[in-house]
Amino acid sequence: MAEIAAGAVVAEQVASTAAYAGAAGYALAKPTNELKVSFTQIAATSPDATSTSFARSNHTFTVMGSKAYLFGGQTSEGKLASNSIHSFSLAKNSDSDYHLAPAIPLGDGGRVPEPRMNHSACAFNSCVAIYGGCDASGYLIDDPSIWLYETEKSVWHAMPTNTAEGPNMRSGAKLFSHGNRFILYGGKGEGGSHLSEVWHFDTVTKMWSQLPSAPVSTSNAAMGGSTLYLIAGNDNLSSNFHYLNTEPGTDHEARQWETITFPTNPLTPGPKSREKGGLLYINTGYGRQYLLYFFGERTSEVTSAEETQGPTHWTDIWSFQLPSSDLSVKAAKTLSEAIQPAKIKDAIRSKVGIDGSGTHTWSEVEVKPPGDILAHEGKVHPGPRSAFGCDVLGDGRSVVLWGGHNAKGECEGDGWIMQIE
Repeated sequence: MAEIAAGAVVAEQVASTAAYAGAAGYALAKPTNELKVSFTQIAATSPDATSTSFARSNHTFTVMGSKAYLFGGQTSEGKLASNSIHSFSLAKNSDSDYHLAPAIPLGDGGRVPEPRMNHSACAFNSCVAIYGGCDASGYLIDDPSIWLYETEKSVWHAMPTNTAEGPNMRSGAKLFSHGNRFILYGGKGEGGSHLSEVWHFDTVTKMWSQLPSAPVSTSNAAMGGSTLYLIAGNDNLSSNFHYLNTEPGTDHEARQWETITFPTNPLTPGPKSREKGGLLYINTGYGRQYLLYFFGERTSEVTSAEETQGPTHWTDIWSFQLPSSDLSVKAAKTLSEAIQPAKIKDAIRSKVGIDGSGTHTWSEVEVKPPGDILAHEGKVHPGPRSAFGCDVLGDGRSVVLWGGHNAKGECEGDGWIMQIE
């Protein structure tokens, strides 16, 4: 494309002169991983003992368009929530903010998903897809189906799968969709065994196939495009970043996990190990891509006296910068889509010998206070919590979360928008 060719020329010309421009040199040298976040509470409810309570944990909260869908989990009394689905409008000035839909099958006599917790969910076309989970007693749901909730018809149906060659039952797995396929990672199997398998499901052939298993089993997984990302670590000195290209057509023998080990100590700050928190892929535009790693609770593997006497839940938010988008030839409607400024900026830095792109580095996200804190009512921050539901909004840079339990083990019944800048 002409725009890309022009962008490459501009990058080369700027690179050859930037070293002599003080202001430009400063701009290039300035770190890029400096995100800020502001919180807005979108709803707050009081806990109750009913199966339709908004206060719950170990549920899923899936965003589709301008709506979010809450399903499953445990109520504030530790009871299993019903299999009804709650939908919330996230659009401003919406006339219809909330809707409760009982579980109705697509056809007469059809099945609906059982109530469950610790299941996995994601958006798939115009549906909410759910998989796995366990019942009120903690036993795995004996159902291999990927369930689809059709948001336009408010009905459920199960997608046929080749169960004989597919994954075993599990809870706490991560389910992602990309194009016409699903990626399933990890979770816990029978007896609480930790799983690190990665499975691919083709919705056209209705067939499961296995990808290379991950080096670790962790609850911290996210997917951006066709790449699966994992964060794992059991101490305060270092952690590992793992990633795998799941794109179909890639030679299976050549496909393998890549691992980057990074220090997380006072000299090179990074997040403490955690589980049941949030790990989401976001982009801030112009080619910058990050993993947002936030909240959660202390990992059960931590054994040192210093760590076990510290906080059980975290309130911090961290960003891990991914490589900027490639300058590849793709169909684009605008110049900014054809030429990703972040990639050009990083290329210029490399030309002039500046190592400041921030790729594969951690940075703690700064939390901005409310505009008028004196006039603000209620909470201004979600506080320490884990086992909540969360997802990324359509802009790719805002995050919504709901519920979870706090450091006292109490269920929360509120929702929040995290606006990333």
